[in-house]
Amino acid sequence: MALPVLAVVAILTLGACSGSQGAAPPKTARVERAAVSTGVESTGSVSTLGATNLGFPTGGQLTSVRVAVGDQVTGGQVLATIDDFSARQALRQAQSQLAAQEANYDQVRDATSVGGAQNSVDAAASVVSATRRQAAATLAADDTAISAARAAVGQAQAGVGPAQAALAADSAACAPTYTATPPAPCQRIPVDQYAVLQAQQGVQMAQQQLAQAQSKRNVDAAAGNLQVASARQGQVSAQNGLDSASASRPNSLDAAAAAVDGARAGVANARRALDNTTLRAPGPGTISALNGGVGEFVAPSSSTTPFAPGSNAPIPGAAQAAGAAGAAAGAASPTRPGGTQFIVLQNVSQFAVVAPFQEVDAANVAPQQRAVVSLDAVPDRTFDGTVLSVAPSSVALGGSVEYYVTIALPNGDPRVHDGQSARASVTTATSEGKISVPNAALHRQGDRATVTVVTSDGRQTPTPVTTGLVGADRTEITGGLAEGQQVLLGGSA
Repeated sequence: MALPVLAVVAILTLGACSGSQGAAPPKTARVERAAVSTGVESTGSVSTLGATNLGFPTGGQLTSVRVAVGDQVTGGQVLATIDDFSARQALRQAQSQLAAQEANYDQVRDATSVGGAQNSVDAAASVVSATRRQAAATLAADDTAISAARAAVGQAQAGVGPAQAALAADSAACAPTYTATPPAPCQRIPVDQYAVLQAQQGVQMAQQQLAQAQSKRNVDAAAGNLQVASARQGQVSAQNGLDSASASRPNSLDAAAAAVDGARAGVANARRALDNTTLRAPGPGTISALNGGVGEFVAPSSSTTPFAPGSNAPIPGAAQAAGAAGAAAGAASPTRPGGTQFIVLQNVSQFAVVAPFQEVDAANVAPQQRAVVSLDAVPDRTFDGTVLSVAPSSVALGGSVEYYVTIALPNGDPRVHDGQSARASVTTATSEGKISVPNAALHRQGDRATVTVVTSDGRQTPTPVTTGLVGADRTEITGGLAEGQQVLLGGSA
């Protein structure tokens, strides 16, 4: 490495000699403390912050369109309407179903099934008591009849003895021989025999009546037991009905209440569907695309906006992707503004630049870094921007791996519009407060760097240095130089 140094010395010596012959003094720069920054660059497009695709949840025929492209709207402003006949009919049907379910709930709530079942239980208990009283009264009457029959038997039996005694007395007093006229005792014997027979028949009749009275009591007792058992069965059935009605009432009320809630939800959905036949602006903005007129049929809105990382700015060109595909297949060109979306609403007061950076550059980009943006449409100024975010995933563009970066732009310049071409330079690193030299003062050979120090007496001395951050126009010096020294610009070392 001695030969290059000698060559430098020779050249400097020749330069000194020529300078003594009136040549211009060498151009130098002072070693001083100055900020050094480095960055990466990419081209992209301007996007509005807050672009929104608008449409109807359900398809239908447009009955009014109340805006035009370029109109500024406010939040809640009606933009368009579609035919609402089906939605109004669906709402009426849902309201009718709600009324029916509410009436059913009132019917279940006010039903007398439990009260009626309780009344049936009370009535059945009364029937059991009455049947028992009736059976007891019947048996009491039967017992009275039996007692009377027993008394009649005793009375009849008491009449047999005197009749038999009278017959025996008359039979003993009647002489076996008598004249033509029988004696009185003999004449009374037939009467006495008839009296005995009558008395005996009376006893038999009284005994039969007693037996009948006893038999009737047995029959009445059995019938009374059967009637009481039947009444008791009715009481049990009534109690079962009361238990069933009492148990099912809460469930019936819950079921009826759930049906009412479901019907109310149906009304809310139907009312929401009716409200959705009117398209309103979600916030202030400017209509940037309108695809449809009164009388035309629009499809349900299904298009969504692919936002750039860290913001609600759309990725440039995504809305026209479908149109570009159609053009490639032979469709008409140019592409349809806003793609297939009915209305696109943009906030034209705030903008960002969305640019894809190659993966080696994107690795050095981070949020809050400063950026300088230039626009082809505004050539007389540059814009100071701020990195909002870097996409966490890559996209394939032109055969290379790229990462979208969103850079916020300052507001206030009316010449900035959505879709304009932009070039962004992001400052990825900055060195403050350290000495540096212009890049033109450095001479590199391999991994070595040197500068030519110019002394106050005009001598030029090649000096090795160690460098730090390399910027676009200056390089940080970490060793080999002192602040205030002069270095040669554009010389060779």
